[in-house]
Amino acid sequence: MTGQVTSPGHIRLVLPGAWANVPLDDPEGTRRFAQRLVRERVGRDDRLAQVRREAVAQLCETADKARASGSHTLAIALEIVPGVPLAASMVARDVAWPDDVAGGSTPQDLTARLAAAYPAAELVELPAGPAVRVQESGVLRGKEEETSSVSVLYRIPRPDADALLTVRFTGPDVGRPELIAQLFDAIAGSVEFTRERLIAEGAAP
Repeated sequence: MTGQVTSPGHIRLVLPGAWANVPLDDPEGTRRFAQRLVRERVGRDDRLAQVRREAVAQLCETADKARASGSHTLAIALEIVPGVPLAASMVARDVAWPDDVAGGSTPQDLTARLAAAYPAAELVELPAGPAVRVQESGVLRGKEEETSSVSVLYRIPRPDADALLTVRFTGPDVGRPELIAQLFDAIAGSVEFTRERLIAEGAAP
């Protein structure tokens, strides 16, 4: 899939290039999706059967971890531009505000609450509203190799609930972590909350 995507978490965002939006409703549905996706990407050659099995297992394991954490959205990058693969992922879930942080819901109130709750994070302003951002370096461990990675975590107050949308992007840094982080920042900047709009239009309770 490419372009604008609507997720089960009542958010809409733009994913550049080709991404797969992995269903998390149930493990069997995830496995069927993974098998279909891997066949499309790898092909049906019998000599690649082991590659297909490993790819399906890896995707299902990633989905299991996302599901166990309470995530409602998992997207896996296939290509950022045609012919240029990038093994990046995006995981999103809703979490409660910290118990010791209370306040209002105006943009100013939300900015103050974010600053109090996450003093070590960077305060940023997105089209969806105020947010905090944390960028980290790490390591992606494959079956036979390790790759340095960059991870960007956003916490964005939801306008339709007293909760936070957390979105974590992770991918190899390809020797230019700042460029990969800019890609993740652009995706975070495209986040829209759809439930607020549906409520305004009378399409949801």
